[in-house]
Amino acid sequence: MLRIIKTEFMKIKRYHILLIGLIGMLCSPLLQLFSQMVVNEEYKRPNFDFAALAEMTVWGSAQVFMPALFTLIGGYLISREYSDDTLKNILTVPVSFRKFLAGKLVAIGLLAMLFGVYCFGVTAVVGVVVGLPDIKVSVLAIALLQMTGLAFWVYIVVAPIIVICSRRPGMFMSGSIMAFLAGYCILFFKSGLLRQIYPFSAALTMIGFDTSSYSGTSDKGSVLLAAVSLGSMLLIAVVLVCISKAPEDAHKKKKAKGRGRSSRRGQQQR
Repeated sequence: MLRIIKTEFMKIKRYHILLIGLIGMLCSPLLQLFSQMVVNEEYKRPNFDFAALAEMTVWGSAQVFMPALFTLIGGYLISREYSDDTLKNILTVPVSFRKFLAGKLVAIGLLAMLFGVYCFGVTAVVGVVVGLPDIKVSVLAIALLQMTGLAFWVYIVVAPIIVICSRRPGMFMSGSIMAFLAGYCILFFKSGLLRQIYPFSAALTMIGFDTSSYSGTSDKGSVLLAAVSLGSMLLIAVVLVCISKAPEDAHKKKKAKGRGRSSRRGQQQR
C-alpha cells in the first residue's frame, strides 16, 4: 500500500492536472475578494477583514471548488491508467485491483488535504497583499484548521463518486459535474433533518462553520448527525472498493461468454 501511494505522488508531479487544481484553489479567495470589490455598497460585507475573507473562502470552497476539483483530479489520476494502457501491466504484478484502487484513493485523499493547506496559504497571501486588517495568529490558526479539515471531509463525500467513475476511462468529467451540482445544492438545505445529514452541510458542521449568513440556515448543525452522514459516505466508498473488479476480468468474462455461445451454436449445427 505504501509503495502504491509513493508511486502515485511520483506520477502526480508529471501531470498537468495538478496545475489545474492549484489554479482552481487560487480562484477561491480571489473570487471572494473580487465579489466584495464589484458588488453594490448595500450588499458589501461590513468590516471586511481577513477573518471574513477566510470564511467566504471556506464557503466557496465547500460549495464549488473542492467538490469539483477533487473529483476531477481523482478521476483523472485513475483514468490515466486506462489511457496510458498501464493498468494491465500493473495488475500482472501481485497487486489486486481492489488494493490498487484503495492505494489510489488514499493518495488522492492526502493530496486533497495538501490542497486544503495550499488554499489556506494563498488566502493568507491574498490577505497580506491587499492589506486586510485583523491578520492575527488565532485567526490564521482557525483558517488553517477549517480549510484543511474541510478538504478532508469534502474528499470523503466525493470518494464514492470517484470510485464509481473509476470503472470507465473519461467518466471522471461527468463525475466532476455531478460533484459540482451536489455541492451547489447545499443552498437548498436550510433546516430540518436533511440539513443535518446532507453530506456537504455535514462537512461544514464538522469544522464548526456557521452557515447562517451564507445559506440562511435557521439552526446549528448536529455534530453527531454530521458524523453519521460522513461515516456513511466513507462506508459506501469502502464497500464500492471491496466489490470492484478489474475491468480486464469483466472483459474476459464477456469474451468467455461469447466463445461459449459460439461453441454451443457450432455443436447445434453439427
